[in-house]
Amino acid sequence: MKKKTIIIVFVSILLILNLPILNKYIAHRLDEGHFTYANLDGSYVITQDFSFKSPAFSTFGFNEFIKETSPAKENRKLYRLYKINPLCFWRWKNYLVNSIHFEYMDRKVFEWNMKKKKINSRECVTNCFIGFSLKVSE
Repeated sequence: MKKKTIIIVFVSILLILNLPILNKYIAHRLDEGHFTYANLDGSYVITQDFSFKSPAFSTFGFNEFIKETSPAKENRKLYRLYKINPLCFWRWKNYLVNSIHFEYMDRKVFEWNMKKKKINSRECVTNCFIGFSLKVSE
């Protein structure tokens, strides 16, 4: 009986913490700037924002970047620059909705590619959508 109660309480906590409004608040407080995505050479970098006025994460900006700049084939794929940590249970919703669609790329590889291409991530910073930072080098 005690084991069953513990499991029910644990599952309830997981479900409550991953409810949309509460989850967004927790992510805003704990994970702001953590969820970063980039293409291979770093010419496109986007950080997911969790403020309440921000739209849901989308690859629309990346698709527009591809249409406008026509990058090389290897730079037409978006990678996540963070590891999935199953112990951070408040991130599970984001992992299941967004993270599983992108392959992981180590930040060291990303930074090495940026140095190789001589791309400065502070060049040409533009906010293309409310709540999303888009860094594009020209």
